[in-house]
Amino acid sequence: MEALADRVQVVGASASRLASAARLTDFVATWSPEARPFESVRAMLDETRPDAVFNLTPAPVHADITEAALEAGAHVYSEKPLAATLAQADELIATASERGLLLLCAPASAVTREVRWLRELVVGGALGRPTLAIAQIGGMGPAAWLEYTGDPAVFYGPGVGPLRDIGIYRLHEMTSILGPVRRVQAMGAIAVPERRVEGGPLAGRTVAVSSPDHVLVQLEFANGALGQLLASFAVPATRLPWLEIHLEAGSISLSGDAFAADAPADVFARPEARAGADLRVGWTIGLEPPSPPDRFPLIGEGVRHFVACLRGEEQPVLTAEHARHVLEVMTAAYDSIDTGEARRVSTTF
Repeated sequence: MEALADRVQVVGASASRLASAARLTDFVATWSPEARPFESVRAMLDETRPDAVFNLTPAPVHADITEAALEAGAHVYSEKPLAATLAQADELIATASERGLLLLCAPASAVTREVRWLRELVVGGALGRPTLAIAQIGGMGPAAWLEYTGDPAVFYGPGVGPLRDIGIYRLHEMTSILGPVRRVQAMGAIAVPERRVEGGPLAGRTVAVSSPDHVLVQLEFANGALGQLLASFAVPATRLPWLEIHLEAGSISLSGDAFAADAPADVFARPEARAGADLRVGWTIGLEPPSPPDRFPLIGEGVRHFVACLRGEEQPVLTAEHARHVLEVMTAAYDSIDTGEARRVSTTF
């Protein structure tokens, strides 16, 4: 946001601890000198009357905060997931529509040049029909993040977990490229039931894991392709690609830093592929998305896009409807873990 200071100002910050909100307003004081800290979201909304709100609260309270902001007449960019339940998501979408407000939701995958380019490559048909997508995202979770200053316990409980916190990135990318999901089946387990907090003010404390820290999700897309996702808070390290898409006449593989701007892709084309000038038969290594590059890495692109939409410069891409669909996929996955049965997905975007 500081890089967008010529077009956006912070007028207030709210946190459950006033000192936390004050740290933020102190941090932005050089370019948003009128920013004020609040301990109450409603007080911030009432006293500052913001044009828009960034909802960066813990996942279990996203819906309540977004609803309050919309009711106050503010556009909202919410961190993921949009809500805890489909009913909450439906209510938020209805409120935003009734009031003529913009409601966008992270992650920003769909707006990145890389994912747009991959979708163009897949939909354009140069490599034939897509048949399979394999994705993964893993680590040991926030308890192992030395830079994390909050309480990581919520991430290991039933309200969050690796699928809702990090697997959601891969789900947004897979659905952005391949379209909606129609059926889900999943398995989950607690692999490492206790964690030591490694950084921040709670370093040395122990966190109990009460929700699956390994989640394996099988997906059937509406276009007939299949998908598989591993989301985990119990993977010490990995060198596997974070996304691979396989098509009739080729494969696309992405490795390296998934959060970097314009990460390169390795593309394999069979002889029958309509590969074009940029692709040769066999592997093309390190292929980068065409210019212009993204201004920011993944998370920052969501902020930039939201501001651009508010100013009428871009059409919304990170829609609440897409976020609702991914929320239903995740809800279906956890239902499948509980019941052992596949689940149909009713929403689309």
